[in-house]
Amino acid sequence: MKKSFTLIELIFVIVIIGVLASVAVPKFKNLTTHAKSSGVKSVVTSVQSSIDNIHGKWIINDNYIWDPDGDGNTNLNNEGYPTSLDSGKDETSLFKYVLKIPVPSCGGRTQSCWKEYDDNRYEYIYSSNKILKIDYNATAGTLECIDGVGITKEKCEQTIY
Repeated sequence: MKKSFTLIELIFVIVIIGVLASVAVPKFKNLTTHAKSSGVKSVVTSVQSSIDNIHGKWIINDNYIWDPDGDGNTNLNNEGYPTSLDSGKDETSLFKYVLKIPVPSCGGRTQSCWKEYDDNRYEYIYSSNKILKIDYNATAGTLECIDGVGITKEKCEQTIY
């Protein structure tokens, strides 16, 4: 006598798999967005930590010279913070003055990338209608959120802090 599953048993198993899939799929829906936000937070945290490290060295060492561009002059303001984080808005490697491994800029890409749109003003482009904007305040040595496209200052702060 052959043992096999009945049609009702097979349908029952298919229904259970469908119910499990309907529960699991929404959990993974925003996974990409969460991963991108984690990457943004990681970059911002690394840059801020490096700025704080440079400032700490300035506090501890009299006449501390921080010269990332190699021109022989210090690139610190009177408060001991870097005057800039890279060499300008058309730079292909962002934050190269403060990070050992700079963040590549958008280049030819139009989403999921960092861009310096003005000196010391950066944006992370999720998509054309969702852009997170951050300014570097050299006086205070802080990265500060501003209103972006589809992302308010408050939402930006929730993302990176």
